[in-house]
Amino acid sequence: MATQQDAGGVPFSIAHDMRQFRLLELPAELLALLDAPDPPLLSMKSQAPSSAKPAYVVLCTPTSTFQLRQVQTSNTVLITQPTLEAHDSDIPVPTTRAMATCTTTLELHPADGTPIESLTELLPLYHIVDDEVDASGNGKSKDGVFRDIPFSDGQCNRVWQDMMAFEFAGSCWRPSANTLIQVWRSINQAAVADGIKLDKQFLTEDLMRAVDEDAHPADLVLAILMRLNTETESNNGPWSCLDCTKTVSFVGTALLDAKIGLSDYATTDFIESWKDCLPEVWRNETNLKAIDAAYSLPSPSTIRSKKSLDTAKADAAPKAGSQRKWHEKFGRARKK
Repeated sequence: MATQQDAGGVPFSIAHDMRQFRLLELPAELLALLDAPDPPLLSMKSQAPSSAKPAYVVLCTPTSTFQLRQVQTSNTVLITQPTLEAHDSDIPVPTTRAMATCTTTLELHPADGTPIESLTELLPLYHIVDDEVDASGNGKSKDGVFRDIPFSDGQCNRVWQDMMAFEFAGSCWRPSANTLIQVWRSINQAAVADGIKLDKQFLTEDLMRAVDEDAHPADLVLAILMRLNTETESNNGPWSCLDCTKTVSFVGTALLDAKIGLSDYATTDFIESWKDCLPEVWRNETNLKAIDAAYSLPSPSTIRSKKSLDTAKADAAPKAGSQRKWHEKFGRARKK
């Protein structure tokens, strides 16, 4: 019903059926993105429903994540829209109509943390033991996994690349340390056999073709190469060139992690194994400073990984269900 107005006033009315609205208060950085000539797509995400953890919705840009916080307001906030109204046989006149009230506002705050925990939980371990694969898949694509993680796709993808995660046989995986070492040895041996210098620019496809004889998943081989590429090489281009510092640290860390739960390395034996896993040109780069955050010295003559034994046991624990079926499937794939 329209309120009484003085001459020259703006007619105002309140709708009989008020609608429910939430106002979203945008931070300056997000407002700037939306005002840009080519604004990004925004999305709402949350983790998959679970009785163990509550699921909270977040707002994501392609690269950032914002938590939503509901704030009560004591002010009367009305959402209005212009309309034409007429009473009885009067001529319709322009009117401002209140169509909704807002008692709360949604504020956006940058989200803390990273997707590491979520990806570790959602990606099963791809573990190679005695040239056989011991694994049980999740039946999800990369996009399917990202949909259940309350972080932006850009943040998820950075952790995915750091983990050297990959897609294979209708599932997504994260490789165990033992798998990483075995696949890396295949990469290094294939490079030596084909005369490919890993410290120089080479065609990624040439090395992939050489490694293919060992029947490792192609996406896993590519994930390792992308992880170890120099900063100047594009991960989307046809060329690769491995970074010395990244590669030396990666190999040393993976060797130590693969021994978690087993007897400690003698430090001298570890150094020799580390050298043997590297291209000849980088053998002399095996200095413990290169893996400073990854090892501990339980005695003057032994070395071990700093990672928790409990984490290793959880990773290595077989999952119930289709373990044998996947084991046989991967076994056949590797023998083709």
